[in-house]
Amino acid sequence: MNCLICGGKNKESAKLNDFIINKCLNCGFGQTEKLKAQKGDYHRDNTYIKEESLFNNIFKKRVNKILAIKKKGKALEIGCSTGLMLSLLSKKGWEVTGIEISKEAAEAARKRNIKIYTDPFEIINLKEKFDLIILNHTLEHLENPKKVLGKAYSSLKENGLLYIDVPNFGGLSASIQRGDWPLLLPAEHLWHFTEKALEILLKETKYKIIFTEKASGVWDFENPLKELFNSLFNFKKRFFSEIITALPSFIISKTGVGSDLMVIAIKN
Repeated sequence: MNCLICGGKNKESAKLNDFIINKCLNCGFGQTEKLKAQKGDYHRDNTYIKEESLFNNIFKKRVNKILAIKKKGKALEIGCSTGLMLSLLSKKGWEVTGIEISKEAAEAARKRNIKIYTDPFEIINLKEKFDLIILNHTLEHLENPKKVLGKAYSSLKENGLLYIDVPNFGGLSASIQRGDWPLLLPAEHLWHFTEKALEILLKETKYKIIFTEKASGVWDFENPLKELFNSLFNFKKRFFSEIITALPSFIISKTGVGSDLMVIAIKN
């Protein structure tokens, strides 16, 4: 198969266990061979519940980036998990709706008084329009990214925002570690996005990018110092790696080759 994004030639990039990752020689977009999209409960649901303090610190950064562009409105999150990010927006005056096919996570989101759909976004008949649609570490799991972004476009109001967050397949760590990159997750991720691939995809689906950030390590949190203190006093193993990598992660983040790719685009 040629590249889904640009039609370029694919070449095997990494092999991990029974999974083969192909990478486009033009835009860098990656594809996991023969992997099927998630259909039911997600095995990380309990992690989101148990590590709420960690994710709260991560999601606050995302919410603040959104609020810097649009103060309030109606938001839809595709793959909202337990609804934590939506609850942060709700506290800022947003009217929020979530889509979550994992039953346990959907129930946790409902307990936050969030309206939840449990059918996949691709088949839901949404009658309302939104000021913001969020795909936070969701797009890499979905079967047809072009179809999803096309439907999101139709579901946005004029000048509505699209927020996308994905692992950065074009980042320094991904390039160096290849098949050993921790965020590769070939058993879960159908697609592996680079900035160039995402730019092409968004342009093709009629969006204009207005913000991009690529951060790593504790610099992907709203409050890096708070995360270090929390991981230390709660005896988390990640504290040691966060301390050791703090300086190099800062340099990597500032030079734009971090492991997280955050993009905000506007309906063009």
